[in-house]
Amino acid sequence: MRLLCGLGGVLAVMTASAAAQMSVTTIGATDAAACYQNAQDEFSQDTTYCDIALTNGATTRADRKKTLVNRGVIYNRAGALDEAIADFNAALDIDDDLAEAFLNRGNSYFLMSRFDDALADYHRALELDVSKPWAAWYNIGLVYAAKKQPDKAREAYEKALEINPNFTLARDKVEGRN
Repeated sequence: MRLLCGLGGVLAVMTASAAAQMSVTTIGATDAAACYQNAQDEFSQDTTYCDIALTNGATTRADRKKTLVNRGVIYNRAGALDEAIADFNAALDIDDDLAEAFLNRGNSYFLMSRFDDALADYHRALELDVSKPWAAWYNIGLVYAAKKQPDKAREAYEKALEINPNFTLARDKVEGRN
């Protein structure tokens, strides 16, 4: 199974200072796949398919961890941060090297203003070779901006742009448009 992240689908703008999120692909005509589709939709707050996939026991261990991450992304979007963290933790209990779970749990911590915890998770996602490292660097920039450390924020946004020169969110931050 693939991991996906992109501005058109899974990088979700949650607030004016949006953190980049990453859903995890599940393939097939299943509730887990429908959960993934809802996680990709930056406006969806519907966890129904995720809930069904997780309670019916039909998912594989791999699908279960991915479905937990996807439901956590939706919970983050809905502002249900404790539930999101619980799902990311449950995914990490299955696979403690799941970079996307760390990145997204970092987003929960960021939204809770737990900036040091967010930084630790973003850096752990990078150590684990998260599939879209520019998203982690962008989020690190958001943390430093929130901590009133503009030089460090700019460095992180620039690192995101070094990795992905077409990453508009980071470019806007560097150019002062956002």
